[in-house]
Amino acid sequence: MRRKGLHCGPAVLALALAACGGMKDAAAVADKFVDRYYVESDQDGALPLTTGIATLRLKDELNLTREARQGSSGMPLRQVRVYYTRKALTGDEAERVADYELDIRPQGGGSLQRGAQVTLSRQQDGTWRVSRFSESQPR
Repeated sequence: MRRKGLHCGPAVLALALAACGGMKDAAAVADKFVDRYYVESDQDGALPLTTGIATLRLKDELNLTREARQGSSGMPLRQVRVYYTRKALTGDEAERVADYELDIRPQGGGSLQRGAQVTLSRQQDGTWRVSRFSESQPR
């Protein structure tokens, strides 16, 4: 009996690897996490980039903000733009730490400066995931 299966050519394989390729680069994973979490305020989108404590924190945030995200809180949402710069990426083959400067600009004016630190852990399959993240006030 012959089994039918999916046969992918080199082009399809290259596209599939490109879609997942960022997960093999710690800096790309950290930047993508900052994009999703801080810039887009998309905890759902950031969740697949996490592991361990970071996953638990995001799930808690999603549970706490579910009502507000559904628009039933009665409070108007204020538009905010967030810009960031990665200042450093340090560590070794098991764990890396990316430090960011965040420039937060609420609608209507003003600007807030914050720091963010994203810790990444290499998984058994060689990919990187965010294991912890935190924010800080500038000094």
